[in-house]
Amino acid sequence: DQTMTVMKFTKPLVEPNQIPITPGENKMLWANGGESTTIGYHGNNRSPFSLNLNFDGSSAPEPVEPPSLKVGDEICTTGFIMDTFCINRGTLLDAPSVVTLQNPDLHSYHCLLDVPVCVNSGFQVLGEKDPSTGEYCLGYRLEETDTVVASGRAAGSVEDGCTTCTGNGMGTKGYRATVKGVIKELGDGSQSVSGQPLLTNIQMLDASVECATPAPQTVCLGSPDGAGSPDGAVPGTPSAGEKAPTVDCSSVTCETTLTEGYTLKYKINEADATVTMEATYKGEAWLGIAFSEDERMGGSDGILGSPGGIPQKYRLNQGFIEILSPEEQTLTEATMETTEDGDQTMTVMRFTKLLVEPNHIDVTAGVNKMLWANGGDSTTIGYHGTNRAPIQINLASGASDTVSAPNMGAWLAHGICAFVAWGMLAPSAVNSAIYRSLFKGPLWFKIHQFANASAYALTVIAFAIAVAFISKEGNPHWFSSHAKMGLSMFIIASVQVLWGAARPHLPGPDSGDEKTTIRKVWEIKHRLTGTILLACGFWQMSAGIKLFAGKYSGVGSVQEQGVTIAYWIWIGAEVALLLIGGVYFKLLRKPVEDDGGNDAKPPTQEKEDDAV
Repeated sequence: DQTMTVMKFTKPLVEPNQIPITPGENKMLWANGGESTTIGYHGNNRSPFSLNLNFDGSSAPEPVEPPSLKVGDEICTTGFIMDTFCINRGTLLDAPSVVTLQNPDLHSYHCLLDVPVCVNSGFQVLGEKDPSTGEYCLGYRLEETDTVVASGRAAGSVEDGCTTCTGNGMGTKGYRATVKGVIKELGDGSQSVSGQPLLTNIQMLDASVECATPAPQTVCLGSPDGAGSPDGAVPGTPSAGEKAPTVDCSSVTCETTLTEGYTLKYKINEADATVTMEATYKGEAWLGIAFSEDERMGGSDGILGSPGGIPQKYRLNQGFIEILSPEEQTLTEATMETTEDGDQTMTVMRFTKLLVEPNHIDVTAGVNKMLWANGGDSTTIGYHGTNRAPIQINLASGASDTVSAPNMGAWLAHGICAFVAWGMLAPSAVNSAIYRSLFKGPLWFKIHQFANASAYALTVIAFAIAVAFISKEGNPHWFSSHAKMGLSMFIIASVQVLWGAARPHLPGPDSGDEKTTIRKVWEIKHRLTGTILLACGFWQMSAGIKLFAGKYSGVGSVQEQGVTIAYWIWIGAEVALLLIGGVYFKLLRKPVEDDGGNDAKPPTQEKEDDAV
């Protein structure tokens, strides 16, 4: 009769920017929700504990000190020569079923030395095989690519497929060599290719040449049980014991759904190191696919196309895009077309792109940080609004992972400040003026001032949050209608507050004087501007709900629908109060004399306009 909740997972012991897990003693915490299934505060249901992850419960082994290397050290090492592209890819480009670090002996000289994407990626001499993982360890990066290529081509066999080999060598697969060099730099510290020492002034010798002093071993990836990804491994690289991708996107066309009604098909073309892509959108609009270094628009390489034109390459910047020069327009088989699928118009963008190009972000056969966008209902390339998102796609296996949009808390705070300001305080300020005859003395005017001042303060906070986090996310300012309206409201509200503080006062109650012309103009302007601001605020908040949903929960989601219904019920009640009060007190009931804040008279004698 007992319900049990079980959580299972496998986790890498070491990951970038995370606390390493050791096979010995680990300081840990446990927590649960008690009777709650929603992740949140645990109350007393938590406690720290220590756990020894050694299988036999014995004490943890003494840590092995990493080799002591420094710039200027002379290094001699013998191992397989591997191109960085195939290491990052995870499987061999010429043998997609073979894991690169498990079987570098199966890597053909043709792939290593003929294929531009491999040659241009640089080379590394691998270390020895780690028996606990079955993978060869990462070794040393080699600076002089030309030296590696010349040596390899001299050792390779022309008759067995290496079209650029120049000597009478017999090598066909698994190029091994003894490499001597001097450490130029130690790497960036990560357990990946870029984290390995870089050798310069290298000599490439036959693998039969023995080193008098073998080089220290560097980094071996993976964990003994082969579970999970090694620390710092390039995304998409299979870990020790992991099978190669079951889908090979170099032999079949893979497909990823970017968002509802928008799909992307792609295929790696090994022969010429290109990728062919086909983006299909349900509707007629401009389409865009981009490759990014940090999942942001600024600095990304985009391919954009609109119906009636052809896809072209653009450099995406913060706030604007620029089309690349004709010399850089290297896309082939680039087409845009619209088709009819029953009653539905479909927009299809096709192109073939080089994987590696000068001054471009490299496209890998592994995981790529990408962006998608479309024009919604617009066929003119321009601002995408919420019709965009980052995504990570493994172009070798077809795996993809939507990237969560950041800063949800900040944008939620922005929305809450805006709602309290324009959904609660501003309508309360107006109602205090309309219903002022129900208040004694100048109380209505004090409420009016306090509500307006508070609404303006929250508007400043909401505006500051928006400006700060749009900049942080690398997005352009004042591009969307919501941003433009927000800027306009901020400026007009600031003027309205200053205009209210500098208002011309009414004549004294016993003076018998009429209102001055400037006072009459001020009243009309103050009421009209306040009404416009309130109406704009209602629209702005509704648009903000859609933007938030598009960024986090999805437009049309249950969450968005619930919030939208609740919002319009609240605004409907506020508008009803405004209309009922306005009709009754302004039209049906004889206006009563105001009590309020004339600075020249005591509060009980002051008169002030029903300012909005």
